[in-house]
Amino acid sequence: TSSYAVPFLHEIPSHAALEACPFPLPSYDDDVLRFESRFECANLFRARRVGPYEYELELRWDYFTMKHTQWFYFRVSNTKAGPTYKFTIINLLKSGSLYNEGMKPLFYSEKNAKTKNLGWLRMGHNIHYYKNNIRRKDCKGERYQYSLTWQFQFPNTGDVCYFSHCYPYSYTDLQKDLLEIANDAVKSQYVKQRILCHSLGGNMVHLLTVTTPSTHLTEAKQKRAVVVTARVHPGETNSSYMMRGFINFITGASPDAKVLRDNFVFKIVPMLNPDGVIVGNYRSSLAARDLNRNYKNPIKDAYPSIWSVKAMIRRMLTEREVVLYCDLHGHSRKMNVFMYGCENKEPSLRLQERVFPNMMSRNTSKFKYSSCRFKVQKKKEGTGRIVMWQQMGIMNSFTMEQRSRGTITCTSIVAILKTWDTTSVTHY
Repeated sequence: TSSYAVPFLHEIPSHAALEACPFPLPSYDDDVLRFESRFECANLFRARRVGPYEYELELRWDYFTMKHTQWFYFRVSNTKAGPTYKFTIINLLKSGSLYNEGMKPLFYSEKNAKTKNLGWLRMGHNIHYYKNNIRRKDCKGERYQYSLTWQFQFPNTGDVCYFSHCYPYSYTDLQKDLLEIANDAVKSQYVKQRILCHSLGGNMVHLLTVTTPSTHLTEAKQKRAVVVTARVHPGETNSSYMMRGFINFITGASPDAKVLRDNFVFKIVPMLNPDGVIVGNYRSSLAARDLNRNYKNPIKDAYPSIWSVKAMIRRMLTEREVVLYCDLHGHSRKMNVFMYGCENKEPSLRLQERVFPNMMSRNTSKFKYSSCRFKVQKKKEGTGRIVMWQQMGIMNSFTMEQRSRGTITCTSIVAILKTWDTTSVTHY
């Protein structure tokens, strides 16, 4: 797969405050790379120089765990143009990866951003993902860690560069996006923002309500609801870009968006796990738990965002029907965009859960119905998708997955909604 640029420039955090080091380093005239991860979303734990231009890297486990490594994000400085460097991350845990299917690490150069207006690029060569001989510490038995290795030539000498698994999207990025909406005089008329709750780390979990204000109470009650959430797993940053695309569309000025706002109430939680995002976790919260396995009986003090989402939906169901629940994710191993749904065994409802994904596939070639699955597995009973279906009675309850390799917006979701409710949107 050839290198390609993302159609936007991601703003990298300032590193001026990180220059102070508690121990002396060699002069910047040498050829030793400087690694740094003391910034938002970063998670490099250790770097070892094992050859003149070769480095072994260890990622930090999710906080208070000894597992969950796949996401990576770190800074490199004191680069030299010309030599071929080799990097090997040695403590990955998944047995398969899209890196063996042509995916490349993401790379960002501050010099290229300033002089050439280049953003993130997927670059590198001789990329391999394989099992190594380091035994895992989080489980018993003969189970081993995996390595990702790649070779790379830096484009500039004396550059400050970043490597990442997927396009970074931080808690700070979300604040900027929400502030832009709040400062928009038109959007603020039909987008209401409030704090759903605070995380264990004291960070705000935001809730957006998007709908056209109703002039009569009867009109307001007739609107059905759609719930969309994202970023329960911090390392799945592509879910935030899907969410950004969805928010941009549903708050936009297009006739389609206006029809949807006139007929639905959209409840949007763009970042369920801000603590995990900030500290650079891959899957867990600061409670060292996968939040998407704790919807069944969430403890308010341990999983405040999950408890609050359930409470919000439960209250809303007393006022209106929730016609769709969709939790956005990124997938590290499977290709395409697809959904996990919940199979209805009742004869009168049989196959109805497949209608929405089927319509998705007909609205965009990026969505593959053949990759969708509808099994309700016991080990997944704590997920948002299954709990909203079993406990809340939301038939169209889905997890939407998108591969780590690219980006997609959620305009296809709203394209379906505008044709789905044929009773209220008859002219479509």
